[in-house]
Formats: sequence, C-alpha cells, structure tokens
Amino acid sequence: MRLTKKWFIVLLILWPMLFGIGIWDGEYVMSAVTGFGVTMAKYYEQKLDRIDKQKAAMIRDSANSKLMTFVFVALMLAFIIGVFFFDQPTVPLLETIYLVLGVLLTLRGLFMRSAYQDALIDTSNVIRL
Repeated sequence: MRLTKKWFIVLLILWPMLFGIGIWDGEYVMSAVTGFGVTMAKYYEQKLDRIDKQKAAMIRDSANSKLMTFVFVALMLAFIIGVFFFDQPTVPLLETIYLVLGVLLTLRGLFMRSAYQDALIDTSNVIRL
C-alpha cells in the first residue's frame, strides 16, 4: 500500500489526537507513538524509492548509523539514570517495546528526511570561498 501525501497528513494529525485521548483514557498512548513512527518511516522510505538506488542506499545507511549511535547513547543514559538514580531495575515490557519502537521509527524517518533533502539540493551552482 502506498502512503500518499494526503494520508500522510491525515495520519500525522490522527496519531497525536490518539495520543492525547490515550493520556486522558490511558489505553492508546503507546500504540499512538508506534503508529506515528511507522507513518514517518514508511512515508520517507517511499520517497527514497524515487531517487537513484545508490544514493538511496547511502541515505538509508546514513540514517541507520545515526539511529544506532543514538540508540546506544540513549540506552546507556537510561540505564544510568533509571537504575542508579531512581532505583528502578525493571520496567513494564510491552509499553517499553511500543515506546522504543515508535521513537526509533520516528527518528529513522526524520533522519531519512534530512538526508533526502540534503541529497536533492543542487550544489553545482554554489560559490565556494
């Protein structure tokens, strides 16, 4: 299924509304975060299919390497803060999985977006000093 720009905008409005309802009701918060991440990653993955295969692979590799660096640093900080300062050696598993998956997919989509926009900028007429 292709995610058109209209559906992308609808989903970008729907997920924060569902998140707000989830905070009020308490059921849909983590699924809204995950859905937002899936929407971002899918839309910008489709945009990469329109450009050259080699450039798209380079953008995906760049986004994945930035994402993995962020994951390792964030996990180290979460472990240090959560375990040592708040004395919380365990967390609820399902909510954590949804939250981490949603955040990672959102970040991957945003990294691909910035790399895609950088790849489309024409630097042939830039004057260098």
